[in-house]
This record gives sequence, structure tokens and C-alpha cells, in this order.
Amino acid sequence: MLHPSLSLNELEAADARTVLSVVRFTERELNVPLQGARLLVALSGGADSTALLVMFCALRGRFHLSVAAAHLDHGLRAESGEEAEAARALCRELGVPFFSRREDVGEMARTWRCGVEEAGRRVRYAFLEECRVLFGAAWVLTAHHVGDLAEDMLMRLTRGAAWPGLGGMEAVVEEEKRRVLRPLLMLEKKDLAGMLLRLGVPWKEDASNQSRAWKRNRVRHDMIPLFLAENPQFYESVRRVWRCAQRDRRAWKAKAERVLEEAEGGIRLADGVLKTLDMAERMRAMAEALGRLGGQARADTLERMEEAWKKRLFPRRFSFAGGVKAELSGEGLFFYHAPGR
Repeated sequence: MLHPSLSLNELEAADARTVLSVVRFTERELNVPLQGARLLVALSGGADSTALLVMFCALRGRFHLSVAAAHLDHGLRAESGEEAEAARALCRELGVPFFSRREDVGEMARTWRCGVEEAGRRVRYAFLEECRVLFGAAWVLTAHHVGDLAEDMLMRLTRGAAWPGLGGMEAVVEEEKRRVLRPLLMLEKKDLAGMLLRLGVPWKEDASNQSRAWKRNRVRHDMIPLFLAENPQFYESVRRVWRCAQRDRRAWKAKAERVLEEAEGGIRLADGVLKTLDMAERMRAMAEALGRLGGQARADTLERMEEAWKKRLFPRRFSFAGGVKAELSGEGLFFYHAPGR
């Protein structure tokens, strides 16, 4: 039984060190101060998000944190209602404010004419942002760990992503409608599940996570084990690649501030600015504009856009995953969200 006064002192030494490593990663690598912060945990009820909530509850006293949790029931499985109640019970046990909602994600996917995963992602992040604002939190915390990061890298590779996108998801996302922090990104799942087992904290497993019908599950259960068999230190390689990508992203973002122009309804790259950049810089500018709007950059589409610009093939329109489009004209490139997205 957990208690609202849960602290680091109640954790085993190894678990306390793991929690403090999360603090170091968040404050030193991500440059996000925790002292006095208000934080909203995205709580699915699985091992990862349950461990995330327990960790930050254990840090409340030392860092004077205010922690709440939010759970979205996607309405896709018969047992999802039980999972929502289990999440509510855990928050009651820890003395954590709890937000919850049930949505028919399947129906939304049909309405939006997109996959269930994409519809769930959109609905989930919109709900989390709404709860973040209501609670007055600085960040939404998600429980992505290094295994998720490895999956993301391989999925981006199969989609044809370009560098530094191949480095995987970012740990800090600051957009107009999203403020997301991923403090567990360097940890392995075994660290999270082990801590819960030692504390006697149960969690709910989503049965759909075992289904090979979803690409992410095929990567998780079929591909990742092969990489680990070839290199038992594979996750350390993933961390190293991620850090290289972050250095490149930071360097480019500093330059992007000078070349990207906020415009009504989107982001503009003026033709005059494009002419001052070399090819690599132009494509990085295109990718940065897409990323700011939540789009996903494919290397082949960026190359087509670059070729069309060089040959002055106006007007042209390009579409990207994430509901983002780009229009090429003699004035430059304009990136915007497609209607209905």
C-alpha cells in the first residue's frame, strides 16, 4: 500500500538512484528545472506510466512538486473501463488529483479517415493539453523509455526519415498546443517494472500490446530482440545516437530562428532566404518547419521539394504525415495544417 507521503527514503537504494538519475537527466541534459514545478503525468495504467507517477510522487517532498495525473480511456477494449478505475484508485492512494475521460477513438478514426493509432494519438494529446492547462502544469510527463526510443528510431528508418529525425523522438516538446517532457527516455523498461515489483505496486497490461497487427508491436517483439542479440549494449548505442541528434537539433534550431518566419496559419520560408542557404541548410529548414507544426519529414519528399524549388516548378503542393502540407511558389515555401486536422 502506497501513501500520499511516499518519499525517496521508502525506496530501495537502487530504485532511489534510478529516480535521482531521472532528475539529473531532466535538469542537466534537458535543462528543465524541477524545483517547485507543477506536473501532469500521462497515466495509462501500464507499468511504464505507473512507475513514472510513483517516481515523481516520491520526489514531491524534496522538490516541492505538485503532481496530477490524467487518463484517457480510448473505448477500444472491453477492459478499458477497469483500467481507468485502477488508475483512479492508484491516484487516490497517492493523494494525486486525477483527470479522466472516455472517448470513442474508433469512431473518430472513421470520421477523420485515419488509422486508429493516429486518431488515438491526436485525441490523447489534445486531452492531456486540456488537463495541463486546467491543472496549471508546466509540463505533461510521458513514460517513454529507451525501448520506445529504439522502436521510434527503427520506425522512422523504415519510413525514410532524414537526419536528425533518425535520432528519434525529442525529450522536450514545446509547441503551441503541446508541452511534453519525457524524463524516462534513458531508462530501460526492466528498471521501471522492477521498481514496481519491489514496492508491490500492480499495473494493468494492455493486451493489444502483444498483437502483431500493429507495426510498433512487430518492431518491439520481432526486431528489437534481434538487435539486442547482435549487440547486448544496443540500448547504449541508441542513447548515443539520440544524444548526437540532439546536439545537431539544438545547433540547427538556433539558426532556424533567423530563417523561419511565423505567418498567419503556418510557417513561411521566403524565397530570398532559401537562396542564401546551401542545399543541406534548405532541407534542414524545411524539416524544422514541418517539425514545428507536428509534421513528419520523409527524406524523399524533402528531396522532391528541394528539386522543385531549384527548377522553379511553381506552384507545387506537398503532403506530409501528421496532416501538414507545404505550398511552393515564387514567394517561397509555406507550411500549414491541412483543413480538418
